Amino acid sequence: MLSAEYEAGGTQHSALSTQHFRIIIVAMPKLLFYTGTAFCLFLALTSAAEAARQLRDGVLSFAALPPGPYAVWAIVAAFLSGLAIAALFLRMAALLAARNLFAAFVALLSLTASTGALACVLFLQWRMLAGGGAHLAEIHFAALLVLGLFVSLSILSLRPYFSIQASRFLSALVFFPLPLFVLIVAQEMFLRVSTPPLPSASPASRVFFAVLAILFVSIAIHSIRHRHLFLEMTNLRELLDSRVDPTSRHGRPIGGVAFDS
Repeated sequence: MLSAEYEAGGTQHSALSTQHFRIIIVAMPKLLFYTGTAFCLFLALTSAAEAARQLRDGVLSFAALPPGPYAVWAIVAAFLSGLAIAALFLRMAALLAARNLFAAFVALLSLTASTGALACVLFLQWRMLAGGGAHLAEIHFAALLVLGLFVSLSILSLRPYFSIQASRFLSALVFFPLPLFVLIVAQEMFLRVSTPPLPSASPASRVFFAVLAILFVSIAIHSIRHRHLFLEMTNLRELLDSRVDPTSRHGRPIGGVAFDS
């Protein structure tokens, strides 16, 4: 959320020099920040477990599919995770708007589409658990691919933010999900025809989930280390001119360590 206020200037030379425009980005609620960070770690663990399970069993799973004894709770956990992480990414998009307004709008649209696609996928899973027909499996298959596309775009759209505020490792890592997802779709189109409602497990899908695990762990570490960007009111001048972490005793520039994410 952005708020603006004007301060009276000193000597009046022109209409532009009489006032200084200052934009302040309001603080993110602490509960929402720590919830989003916790769900980033949760998603990293589940992504790593999914990559290991695909390597062991050769079958892909997502949320409540394949059905299990806790399928309903899996749907609830997936939906809450999506909302909390989307709120965290929206804060990053708000911070990015000071430097790159176009990338911030792309991130906003991608996050909105990702959240909507996630809600559709989870609703379809709930209907399938309630005894939906085979036609729902085909729709779920397509919706899951749409979700993967927009999640990959959301991560990639925040690359300008990570290149400014985070490490080179994290800013480079966000490039990988989208090409890997395109490879998964290409395999579905040209190499194999999966049986709905889930795509077949493949080396590309295993690498995709492994990259997501590393990525969300890095995002959680970055968020905790630079929590002042999320929990304190931020002045536009600080975003444009200063890259010094105020929580650091020696004023070390943000992103100065290889894995400082």
